[in-house]
Amino acid sequence: MAESTTDGGGTVLVLGATGRTGRLVAAGLRARGLPVRPAARSGPRTVRFDWDDARTWDAAVEGVGAVYVVTPEDPGFDAGKVASFMACAARAGVRRCVLLSGLSAGYGSRPMASREIPVRESPMEWTILRPGSFQQVFGGEPYLTALRTGELRLPLGPGPGPYNAPIDVADIADVAVAVLAGGHAGRTYPLSGPRALTYQDIMSIIAGETGRAVTVIDEPVERWAERKRAAGASEAALSWSLETFAAIRRGEYARLHDGVRLVLGREPRDFTAYAGTAAKEGVWA
Repeated sequence: MAESTTDGGGTVLVLGATGRTGRLVAAGLRARGLPVRPAARSGPRTVRFDWDDARTWDAAVEGVGAVYVVTPEDPGFDAGKVASFMACAARAGVRRCVLLSGLSAGYGSRPMASREIPVRESPMEWTILRPGSFQQVFGGEPYLTALRTGELRLPLGPGPGPYNAPIDVADIADVAVAVLAGGHAGRTYPLSGPRALTYQDIMSIIAGETGRAVTVIDEPVERWAERKRAAGASEAALSWSLETFAAIRRGEYARLHDGVRLVLGREPRDFTAYAGTAAKEGVWA
């Protein structure tokens, strides 16, 4: 277990410590000299924490002063588990909680909004982070396939299509670290990148780094859904994705938010910076 502390009351428990934001949050806390207890379902140098096994919770929260809470990216996840965990953490004397939620909670998406309720109702100090799309998502599917085929088919509506202001996970982690270090109690911070881009803009930036052009094609919702069903997508996952695309078409993800600037005093990283780094790392090779 990678925990370095002489004062258990100051330890920060980081859930999802092997994930996109969790590993960066743990590293950022260590860089500040703060004691960290990384936790995950499995992984080297972590304590075991499993949302589906409450027997793992007590040992994880023992002697902890603050916790970074990440829940599974599963629309069927039971928000009651968050309530149970918050009660467990409060009994153990945890004083501060930072929840990684999502922008969708702000427009009423139940999968994310329901997870915020038990955090807000907790007796401990809490802060909620609501990032929009992650820039790093564009390093996975369906964008990798699009770079091979030259076409990206999504239910985005007619061209030029809606805008999105994706945020770098490093900015999310930096905000989380700053909040976990103290302050910002009772605040909810929507987080976005510094500018809104169309999906064609995004693919053109990637094309500039890879030399592979991609045309974004609006695919009818029904056709896109049938294609995903044929590929094995569950109805729950499909419903969540369709809800997200509907919000994108409404412009929910095009809005620019000042959470990064309010907490860190700087602008968030631009997508071009992520694209340059990702290309050098061979993400799209």
